[in-house]
Parts: sequence; structure tokens; C-alpha cells
Amino acid sequence: MRSPAEQTGAEQLRLLVDAVVDYAIFLLDPGGRILTWNAGAARIKGYTAEEIIGQHFSRFYTAPDIARNHPAHELEIAAREGRYEEEGWRLRKDGSRFWANVVITALRDGDGELVGFGKVTRDLSARRAAELESQQFRQLVEAVGDYAIYRMTPDGVVQTWNEGARRIKGYEHSEIVGEHFSRFYTEEDRARDHPTRELEIAARDGRYEEEGWRVRKDGSRFWANVVITALPDEEGELVGFGKVTRDLTDRRLNEEALRHVASELRLANADLERFTAAAAHDLADPLHTIVGLAELTVRRYGDQIDPTGREYLEHVVEGARRMRRLLDGLLAYSRATQHELNVEAVDVASALGNVLAGLRARISECRATVEFTADTLPRVTADPTLLEIVLQNLISNALKFSEDDPRIEVTAERTGEMWRLEVADNGIGIRPDDQDAIFGLFQRLHPADRYAGSGLGLAMALRIIERHGGAMGVEPEPGAGARFWFTLPAAD
Repeated sequence: MRSPAEQTGAEQLRLLVDAVVDYAIFLLDPGGRILTWNAGAARIKGYTAEEIIGQHFSRFYTAPDIARNHPAHELEIAAREGRYEEEGWRLRKDGSRFWANVVITALRDGDGELVGFGKVTRDLSARRAAELESQQFRQLVEAVGDYAIYRMTPDGVVQTWNEGARRIKGYEHSEIVGEHFSRFYTEEDRARDHPTRELEIAARDGRYEEEGWRVRKDGSRFWANVVITALPDEEGELVGFGKVTRDLTDRRLNEEALRHVASELRLANADLERFTAAAAHDLADPLHTIVGLAELTVRRYGDQIDPTGREYLEHVVEGARRMRRLLDGLLAYSRATQHELNVEAVDVASALGNVLAGLRARISECRATVEFTADTLPRVTADPTLLEIVLQNLISNALKFSEDDPRIEVTAERTGEMWRLEVADNGIGIRPDDQDAIFGLFQRLHPADRYAGSGLGLAMALRIIERHGGAMGVEPEPGAGARFWFTLPAAD
């Protein structure tokens, strides 16, 4: 018979077990029928004590486990060895499954006779899900073929190796795991201890990224994008690095090919521009002569020439004049695009003032209004002469393509390190389909007899702005004017 102290201790233990909610703890008789039921068992398995006490514990098992008589086998092992433990699927009252850790302990009396079993069950579904997710992610990483993804120790020793790493670098898993990652680097990089420097930066900043040459197993080089990520533990201590490498060799070769083509095009364009300038210069004098002699002939001998001949001469004069305007435009374009840039801080209001002074007579003739606020116009980094050419082209176009009482507005807005200047008018506007074409060489949207010009002004303006590192465009509003804009670096 137990003493009062023993009885008190047993009662306290029973109360403690009954109160536990994270573990299902209950007793079975030797045949596997449930004798007790605690709060944790009710929470995990879903049964109340009244529903489950007296029932066989096999009802917690899946159909396949019952079919192979697994519950009875567990009790046999526990009775023979004193204890049985496993992890597996179990069932709740509602039929849902959970992943359980199960420990069954044989209980014997003082004579060694089996009197029942103690059973403790833990719900490890969350851990199981995390493990499965981790396993699936690991399988996914291992299967990736376009990226070399692997893990390293804090010292840079390779610990894992995926399919992409094998394909890109050429090493099999057995050949590289346990080796230092510096073997992927060129001799020059190893000589300057660059691999170690990468790990130091990644450990300090959490991440390191670069592009550079790396070496395959066969000694061939490839151009790689490399990202190294520091991997800390829960306490923030560095436990290793994750490394992702992409083979960008094809991209680099394409970029080098494009750079070569671009260089060749620049040389060809320079030769073409020089040829254009030379041709325009050489043709200018003969054209001046043709125009002068044709005009002199009309003035001096006009009375002696029949009407048809006089008409022919006038066509010659007009054609020569148009040709001369075209050549003058080509010369201006050549000077603007080949002229050496002499950039400095330029006050846009002053440059605009110079342009308006040169266009004063035309502005007055058109009864035009040019609006701007000098204090709001910025200082930009530009070649003063070329900036005035751009402004003159835009304002001249606004005057040309405005039907009645032209109104022109010049404004500016700061965008980061650039200023965006706008020249807006109330003229005939531009169709959206034409907003790119108008910046091409010799592009004319209207007949020359209605709106004179060479078709070179906007092309020249665009080329000037691009030489300054800016951009240029137009916001078309057919019938409601046009808004040309360009950007230039801020001077301060």
C-alpha cells in the first residue's frame, strides 16, 4: 500500500500529465485499449475523453497500417524490448492526417508482469512540412542546369554541387566537394588573393556581386556573373556562403561584336560626314556662279529672251537657289556634328536672348510672342554656340509652322542630374506617326513651296544634343501645336 506522500506525488503527476497540451500522453491496457486521456491528446487527435476511453488505439492509424497489422506489431516490440519509437502518419477524429513522433513504453508491475503501455505522441506536421519544403527546394536547386548554385564553408570550401555547376564548370560532385572554390579563378585573380577578398566583402556586407573571367575544369575561361551571399545562423554567426554563378560568355561575345560594329559605324559615319562636308564645300562655289550668272542673264538680256526661255531661266535660278540652301544646310550640319565640343556652364536665358536678337525681324514680321521667365531657366553644361543652334532651329520652326499670331513658350524642369528644356508653340502640330521621322536627315512633312527648308535642322539639333549626352523628342498635338523637348546636364 502506498504511503500518503506517494499518493500525493502520484496525484500531482497525474494532474501534470493531464494538463500537458503539446503532447498526447495516455495509457493503454495490454491489449491496446485506451485507459486515460490528457488535454494534449484531445487537442492533437480531436477526441474527448468520453469518446475515446475504452476504444482501441488502432483507430489513430491509416488504413494501410491497419491492413498490415502495424499497431499490434508496435505493442509486440514494446513488450519485448521495453520501448518502441517511430515517426509516421496518424489520423485525427476528422480523418485528417498528421505526422507524428510516437513513443510506446511497456509498463510492468513489481513481479515483472505486463500491465499496460504508456504512449506519448507529438504532432510534427509543421517540422515535416518544413523538411519536405527544404528537400524539394534542394532537389530544385540540384536540378537547375543554367546556374551553378552551391554552398561553401566560411573558409570557401565547396560543400554542395548542383547540375548547373557540373555543366558550367565541368567538375563532377565527387571531384569538387571538399575543394576550395579558388580553383575556379584565373591565376591573376589568385595571385592578388581575389577569392578571399570576395568572401570578406560578402561577410561584411551580406552580399558580393561581380562579373569576371572564371576557369573550367579543362582550363578554358568563361565570363561569369557571380553572386556570393553570406549565410548566418539564428544567432547571426557566419556559417557559410551561398554562391550562384551564371555563364555570360555568349552575351559578352555579342556585346564585343556590337561594340566592334558600333566602332566601325562611327568610323564610317565620320568618313561620310567628312565627305559630305567636302562635297558641299566644293559644290557651293559652282552653284553660286550658276545662280549669279542666271540672275545676271535675266536682268541684262531678259527683254531679248522669249517668254518660254525666260521661264526656263527662272527655273534654273530657283533650282540653283534650292540647291544652295541644301548645301548651306549640309555645311551647317557638318560643322555642328564635327565641331569640337567646348563645354562650359551656359546660362540658357542668355543663349536664348542671343537667338531672339538674331530673329528679331522675323518675330516682328510674324507678330509672334516668345514667352519665358529668365529666372526659371537654368545653367547647363554645353557648348554655347551649339546650344544656340538648337534653340534657333526650334524657335525658327515654331515661327515657320504657326499660321496666325505665333505664341512660343520656353520652360525648364530639373530631373535628377539633367535639365529638361521645352519649346512649345501653337502651330499646326505634328502627327504621332511622324514624331520620330522628323528627326531624320532630309525629312520633310510638307511641300517645300509651302514651308521652305532643307530638312536638316531637327536632325542637326538632335545630333548636337546627343553629343552632349542628352536626349531630344517631341510631344505631338495635331492642330494644337507641338512641344519639343531636350535634356542637357546641369551645370551645378
